[in-house]
Amino acid sequence: MNNNQTPHRLNIRMIISLILVVVAIGVWSLYLSKDDTPSAADNSRALIGGAFELTNHKNEMVSDKDFLGKYMIVYFGYTYCPDVCPMDLQIMTDSMHHLPQEIANKVTPVFVTIDPERDTVEVMAEYVQYFHEDLVGLTGTLEQINTIKKAYRVYAAKADETEDYLVDHTAYTYLMDTDGSLLKHFNHGEDPEQMASIMATLIK
Repeated sequence: MNNNQTPHRLNIRMIISLILVVVAIGVWSLYLSKDDTPSAADNSRALIGGAFELTNHKNEMVSDKDFLGKYMIVYFGYTYCPDVCPMDLQIMTDSMHHLPQEIANKVTPVFVTIDPERDTVEVMAEYVQYFHEDLVGLTGTLEQINTIKKAYRVYAAKADETEDYLVDHTAYTYLMDTDGSLLKHFNHGEDPEQMASIMATLIK
């Protein structure tokens, strides 16, 4: 009787072992097929933003740490810009006014100059008055401005070397999360109501 049961027990063990092998292969295949590659949007969010130290339009030294805990909407431009910058800053202002007040209270609008040679603290203080009442103007040394430009992947270069030179630059508006990472960027000339609607869906 014992001799007859031995092959039967061996067969059961073989079947169980085979099932375990099949399950293990299935689990391993799922693991290998799992796509952990960051998307283009994930890469963009990781690349935009970073540490900086600048001077605000009230002549106070500030850094990226001073803005943690609040959302930022950030624009890079310069006060001598004849059209693009004032247009985008006005769009930023209008979009802030379209937000429900409880959401707008969570957002700090920021204007960073890319022309620190001309955009002194005094110049920035006068300029920001023409836009949103909470707009923070940031300037600094050329080295400090280059640091934040690099962190935000901003291109800017003088168009010529005349006294009244213009500056060629990217014209994005960045919505930054409370931890300083990118949530969304907006292109030049965005519709302010649409911009506000998108901001409202992203802000918690």
